[in-house]
Amino acid sequence: MRPPHDSDAQDGQFQRHAGELLRFFTRQVKCDELAADLRQETWLRFQRRGSGDVENLRAFLYRIARNLIIDHRRQQQARPVQESVSVELESDQPGPEQIVEGGQQLARLQAILQDLPPHLRQALLWNRLEGLTQKEIGLRLGVSESMAGRYILKALEQCQQKMDVMP
Repeated sequence: MRPPHDSDAQDGQFQRHAGELLRFFTRQVKCDELAADLRQETWLRFQRRGSGDVENLRAFLYRIARNLIIDHRRQQQARPVQESVSVELESDQPGPEQIVEGGQQLARLQAILQDLPPHLRQALLWNRLEGLTQKEIGLRLGVSESMAGRYILKALEQCQQKMDVMP
């Protein structure tokens, strides 16, 4: 004859398998929160059923777990696929103020470039706009590769200084 229903004993029996059940659910559903919920549901069903006449507790718990996974997958298939709708009101596109400010900065940069000595301006434009290397720029300007690099650096420094000063 078996002792009457003892919830502490039942809890202890379940806890011996709780960790491996959680890992099982996590592997199956690939979501930690859902896995924890399913383990909790396993506990509730186990508690309702009781362990009085269960010969293999581990197999019994895994039977409950597999049934819960099957139920979960059926529910997922029955639900219509919902497209995610973004309700963000913020746009990635620049606003009017940014467009105006960008246009003003571009006009300032064009004026600064026009004030640069021709060899510095040309070296910078070839490097930044056409992607030429220092060696190629040096050949075109008739100077060494290192001098072409100095031209680019000097042009950048002058542009940066004047952009920082201008309102």
